[in-house]
Amino acid sequence: MFKKETNIMPFTDQEYFEVIEKNEIVKKAFKNIKEICIDLQKQTNCPEEDLKDFLEFISKQWNK
Repeated sequence: MFKKETNIMPFTDQEYFEVIEKNEIVKKAFKNIKEICIDLQKQTNCPEEDLKDFLEFISKQWNK
């Protein structure tokens, strides 16, 4: 798969966690997404890699 080149530097894990802790909206979204993923994995018994791929697929659908 080819990735689109951008000049945007990705956040580090630590930077993401700092944003999550400092912003209540982001914290709530993170918690909700995490809970949904855990439930989905429990209910479908899908491998973690499939869940990761599914989340990546969903993220590409937001602007469509």
